[in-house]
Amino acid sequence: MDQEDALRSPLTEIFYETLGYCFGKSLQETLGPHVEASIYDLLRRSGIRKEDVSNRFDDVVQALTSTLGTCSRVVIHRTVVEMFKEYSQRLDFSYTDSLRDRLAVLKEAVVANHVLPRRLHDDSTFDSVEKPDWTGPDAPKGQTYSSLYPMKKGIKT
Repeated sequence: MDQEDALRSPLTEIFYETLGYCFGKSLQETLGPHVEASIYDLLRRSGIRKEDVSNRFDDVVQALTSTLGTCSRVVIHRTVVEMFKEYSQRLDFSYTDSLRDRLAVLKEAVVANHVLPRRLHDDSTFDSVEKPDWTGPDAPKGQTYSSLYPMKKGIKT
């Protein structure tokens, strides 16, 4: 473990894990599972293990560019777009902008603002709404309807 790894904050670690996740997701969705396996094999032959993709992303870009040419930019751009979506950040860059700079800006914003990616949010408190069963004789008045529409019509309960 080098000094940079020893000094990484948990947010930075999560950022790099998310980068690896988004790269894999981009490969799978853009090229399919068979080509994804071939890309990881290509990276392995270049000395980059699948586990090291996020930590050596510059090397990944270099290996893909030297092998696939400018076509690799599609995958890299898609990865950066997925990163911005994961962190719910506005996509304010174009296909021709420096993707490396955009990732650096995103990383700074994530660490400075303590932002977590969407996939790590616990949505259970927001998505699950428990509705009490208000049927029967002891139901509160007005709660037996699923909406207030019947009350607008002047229906008395």
